[in-house]
Amino acid sequence: MSNRILFVDDEQSLLNGIERRFGLDFDLSTANSGAEALEIMDEKGPFAVVVTDMRMPKMDGIEFLKLARLKSPDTVYIMLTGNQDQGTAIRALNEGHVFRFLTKPCQSSELVKVVEAGLRQYQLVTGEKELLQHTFCGAVGVLTDVLELSHPNIFSRTERIQNLVAALQTALRLEDHWEFKLAARLSLLGFALRPDERTGADIGPLAGAGADERYRTAAAAGRRLIERIPRLETVAKMIGMQPEVDGSAVIQVCRTEDAKATMGATLLRVAVLWDYLAHQGLNSAEAAAELRRCLPGVSADIVDALAELPMEEPHGEVVEVPIAGLTEGMVLADDVLSTNGNMLIRKGRRLTQTIIERLRQTHPLSGSTPPIRIRASSVHGPMELAMA
Repeated sequence: MSNRILFVDDEQSLLNGIERRFGLDFDLSTANSGAEALEIMDEKGPFAVVVTDMRMPKMDGIEFLKLARLKSPDTVYIMLTGNQDQGTAIRALNEGHVFRFLTKPCQSSELVKVVEAGLRQYQLVTGEKELLQHTFCGAVGVLTDVLELSHPNIFSRTERIQNLVAALQTALRLEDHWEFKLAARLSLLGFALRPDERTGADIGPLAGAGADERYRTAAAAGRRLIERIPRLETVAKMIGMQPEVDGSAVIQVCRTEDAKATMGATLLRVAVLWDYLAHQGLNSAEAAAELRRCLPGVSADIVDALAELPMEEPHGEVVEVPIAGLTEGMVLADDVLSTNGNMLIRKGRRLTQTIIERLRQTHPLSGSTPPIRIRASSVHGPMELAMA
């Protein structure tokens, strides 16, 4: 967890004094402009606390904070300025999400107290975020692995949807929220409650009559299940809102939980639809045109970002690996069927420990058991080890 601090001010003499006063007590960096500070954040970040002057040439403190928050939303920001105008303070708090607002001249003892409070706030925010990510996302990962074994037609899609959501976050320069990842893993949960699990694979405009209604029903069921879990109310909203959003929302900095839910639902909606179109044999241009037809209000930035992605994963060379040689991260080249011909795991699935254990229970570890066909690009380390 970072304890680094960045001071930003156009007065070099003040920065020199800050280095003398704080340099021995904190992991400190300084910048004499907003542009330089942004470069330092890229090179040395993340910073726990950023203290910035308000009045700086070319880029003032509020403009700097808007850009800095896109790079590091969890950082605690403190505004230090000689301007005591109340309107400036309000603007800084509202637009820059400033943790504290101090006026120059400021006693060094007071500044130390505020910086230490900022460090504690950063530790609270990032500590809770790590707990939620590791606990919730880890538990959900195991849950979806188990559900995939009983509903492979549905949950084999979740990894692809999750990858699409992550790619869109990067391309659209969105704030990173753990809820987006979790919602992607659970986006199709409601389909597992339907009597015909095959409907999990037919969410799209070419899926026939009733597909939209099945989507709405499944999304509502998934929301009802997830909202019963404390702290997952926003994730539940994302799942439930999927069929209702039009794809137009691109909210880089979500200032409210409602905005976060809208952005998350938008990511899920377009990712689910794009995944469907990609597996109907459409090329990027055809899929983009179909996406616009289905969602006339979809953002051009979203369509452009999706069109840059490959429609199909390259198959490449395939190798055969015995059950005993399977490791996490390998990707299946073929569907895996049970001895009576039922689907166990869809091709293209990246193996987890849960899936490997299921395969070992289903297929005895004997010399007569046929090997599993794996994409060679996903086999790490010497091939002799994988085949041993």
